[in-house]
Amino acid sequence: MAAHPDGIVLGIDAGTTSLKVLALDVATGRSVAEAAAEYPTSTPEPGAHEQNPDDWWDATLIALREVLARVDASSIVAIGMSGHMHSLLLIGADDRPVSPALTWAERRVSKQTKRLAANPAFEKLAANGVVDAFTAPKLAWFADRHPDRMRQATRLALAKDLLRFRLTGEWATDRTDAAGTLLYDVHAGEWSEELWTASGADIRLALPALRSLDVAGAVTAQAAAETGLRVGTPIVTGAGDVPSAVLGSGVVAPGVLSVNVGTAAQIMGLSAKPIAGGGFVFAAATGDGFVVMSSLYAAGASIRWAERTLLGGGPIGKTARLAPPGSNGLSYLPFMFGSTVPVKNDAATAAFVGQDARHGLPHLARAVVEGVAFGCADAVSAVSAVVGRPREIRVVGGVTASAEWCETFASAVGPDIRVVRADGGSARGAAVLAAIGVGAWTDADAAAASGSVIAPGGSEVADAYLRYQDACDRLL
Repeated sequence: MAAHPDGIVLGIDAGTTSLKVLALDVATGRSVAEAAAEYPTSTPEPGAHEQNPDDWWDATLIALREVLARVDASSIVAIGMSGHMHSLLLIGADDRPVSPALTWAERRVSKQTKRLAANPAFEKLAANGVVDAFTAPKLAWFADRHPDRMRQATRLALAKDLLRFRLTGEWATDRTDAAGTLLYDVHAGEWSEELWTASGADIRLALPALRSLDVAGAVTAQAAAETGLRVGTPIVTGAGDVPSAVLGSGVVAPGVLSVNVGTAAQIMGLSAKPIAGGGFVFAAATGDGFVVMSSLYAAGASIRWAERTLLGGGPIGKTARLAPPGSNGLSYLPFMFGSTVPVKNDAATAAFVGQDARHGLPHLARAVVEGVAFGCADAVSAVSAVVGRPREIRVVGGVTASAEWCETFASAVGPDIRVVRADGGSARGAAVLAAIGVGAWTDADAAAASGSVIAPGGSEVADAYLRYQDACDRLL
């Protein structure tokens, strides 16, 4: 299958909180090196979630140099890109951002979200309802609040697109990120002037939407000098982090779901058509199909909050282990950034429910872990309602390092499903796209990351899940 049996492909993934670089051996499909570098988020006012795009590039340089210390740059046959979706990054004529990037977690846009949600064209053309997380309401908010800066903009890009520009000097996006903006007609496969106009912007800002597998450029001499990469190394367009994670976890056919649990959790399955339902619909990174997704916005974010605020920076697992499964009746609702399941509610907030004098830090810690697992299980149900009950679920992401989370999730999704913890993710998906894009692999079958079955917890977890669902029904 491998046209370059001795070659290496890189996947670069700009996540919500960190930049990851993964090197795959084309011959074996195995990771041979990886590195990550974090970047900060600014919250200058309530609801704000801004990042400096220069920080993404600085993190890319750090992670790339670490990987290239272990991988010979001359062996790299291609690089693929992935990045967090739905952000608003407006670029001026000088190829510089006209303002900080607004990430998917931006929540100052509720007024614009309500206005756009009243327009049926969004769901009709983009196959998704309008919620704060998408790009279109952010674009409308920016046009309302910063009209002068809006006039300076000449392009709208996503995170991976900026990094690819820094590597190649060429601007483009792909259809998965385009579809994630709510400005793209997923049925026609093209940008929608109607949706751009409704969002208060000119369609001239739209970048060419290439296939995720297309070679979009090559490493320039300047980028090579900054990164240590070889001049001329092909850069494949890549995809948004959701479709990339699907591919990276080995979900290449219906009947299998991908659960990617990072800062947010994305639960994803494949569909031949853009079927609107309880979740969201995105374009798949390979082929002409679609990804049906439900999300838990504050998955790893909830756990990091607990570690930072309750535990003084210590790992949550060590403390959570001191409390019994079910946390003695304490439930945590992980809705710091709003909820998508069991109902969409951008105004929802996180809460502990059922707290009494018995509960100490271990119970709080375990309740957070369990609440994130239960929220993910609800999202599995939402996606399954659209694509069908899966035979297997493949889970990836940093949160899966917690044995307590894995056992709780396995119990909540049901005993008839095989839950596999895989070694894939968005960075791996980006590397797979690179390998296919330059012909090193002929198809996506090699993307099937290895994994191991997760054993479920006991009956206490099932009872805790029922309490969690009851709390959600009452409060959401």
